[in-house]
Amino acid sequence: MKRVKYLLLIVFIFLVTGCSANYDLTLDKDIIDEKLTLIMTKDEFSKNYNTLIADKSVFDSNDVLYDTEIIDNNDNYLVTYSHTYNHDEYFDSLNLNSCFNNIEHHIDNNLESFYLEGFNCLQDSSLRVIVDSKYKIYNSNAHIINGNKNIWDINTSNKDNIAISFVVDYNETYFNSNLVISIILVIVLTGLIAALFLRRKRK
Repeated sequence: MKRVKYLLLIVFIFLVTGCSANYDLTLDKDIIDEKLTLIMTKDEFSKNYNTLIADKSVFDSNDVLYDTEIIDNNDNYLVTYSHTYNHDEYFDSLNLNSCFNNIEHHIDNNLESFYLEGFNCLQDSSLRVIVDSKYKIYNSNAHIINGNKNIWDINTSNKDNIAISFVVDYNETYFNSNLVISIILVIVLTGLIAALFLRRKRK
């Protein structure tokens, strides 16, 4: 697949300016949704708008067209580049291959393992990698695990020795026990409040 060469330049320019970014992956059986969100100051956005955002043709590689979304948050801008891949195509992703020197990927009986190391996309900024799925993620070395959401924070202090590793089991849907408990508590509390209300009304 022909890579979007200009996107590498764009990502690099933004990351060296000191802004932060989120790299989100949502994994499903047949597809991987990739989303890179750059958090830019008003000044950074204004300086780079014409060359980096207005000319959307630089994102077109004939094979891949990154969707672009711009959100004005008053204090800053969120600039998002996203694309949906099948599993084989994802490993040709420019974002992935530009930022990791070593990429290991295996699929066996609906178990998909990921191992990424040799990160080289960061200068004086920060990057948060967020991996999520409706299927169970395990054997993860994430810095933060919130339910089934796995989060790695990459910064100047750990970028030289960071590694990302996890396995997705597409045979098992993730069961969010915390959500179920929360729903049960809400139902119980609602029932208690209704009972108290009816009791007071009878009095």
